[in-house]
Amino acid sequence: MIEKHTFDFLKGIAAHNDKEWFEEHRDDYERAKSNLVEVAGLLIDAASRFDPKVKKANAEPTKCVTRINRDMRFAKGKPPYKTDLFVMLNGVGDYQGSASYYLHVEPGACYAGGGIFTTEPKALDNIRKRIAASVPKWTGVVESREMKAMFPDGLTSPGELKRAPQGYDPDHPAIEYLRLKGFCANRKLTNKQVQGDDALDVVVETFAAAQPLVAYLNDAIVG
Repeated sequence: MIEKHTFDFLKGIAAHNDKEWFEEHRDDYERAKSNLVEVAGLLIDAASRFDPKVKKANAEPTKCVTRINRDMRFAKGKPPYKTDLFVMLNGVGDYQGSASYYLHVEPGACYAGGGIFTTEPKALDNIRKRIAASVPKWTGVVESREMKAMFPDGLTSPGELKRAPQGYDPDHPAIEYLRLKGFCANRKLTNKQVQGDDALDVVVETFAAAQPLVAYLNDAIVG
């Protein structure tokens, strides 16, 4: 699925992160991007079998692959290019702030999963309200046997509040989740796993395990 030349390009951009090197290897980048677009198409078709919303939300595989250029408006002092690529499948309609399924491709640091990492304030507020109002349903999702088996490290978040969010009881039974700023379930994968003959199956089974989390979050975000 993920081809060796894609990893070779990412290793190269990590070692030579400048415009001159990139332009000299633009064909390698285009080949890597083409590989990811092809993978996106395969994942859309496969994930649509257990989540019908995926097909409608991701009509164009080319839009599911993240840009290699770093947005320098928010990354002053950093190298101009990212050293990883994502295939991101929106989890509902064309709503850009939704929870999604994703495959992260980076030499030695690949993973797949589902959820929402950078959460807009309104979306985060809606998620917290829903968790607070439906604790058994929430814990039934994130603490299920299936989730723990596929994602033994639990949820990943960009950070968490030191105290309870404003308006919430510090002793709320779900306070450990209410303090989170994002909600992602990630499964670490080796380079070999995403390159193997069964790589598509490995990623799709990961997406399927994350589907209850993606659905719960999107129900909270967009209703």
